[in-house]
Amino acid sequence: MDTKQDWKGLDGAIAWHLIERQAENWNEVGEMMNEWLKANTPTKEWVGLTADQMTAIAEWQLSAHRPLIDVIKAVEQALKEKNHE
Repeated sequence: MDTKQDWKGLDGAIAWHLIERQAENWNEVGEMMNEWLKANTPTKEWVGLTADQMTAIAEWQLSAHRPLIDVIKAVEQALKEKNHE
């Protein structure tokens, strides 16, 4: 299997034709497809909560003795907003 292929920016149809010609078995097909996918999947840096945001959530929970599940949901929502899910 040729592992020196530069997959970055390569159109999926073209990548498939290269994979089809180069792979000797289904295992290699899978490996090459994963290499193409990894090279062409945009990566995004994780954005966490600031100390101030964590403090605000903790104060919000303490002020009304909210259940832990409400705190977890608040943290989840804050992270979704910061990471645009």
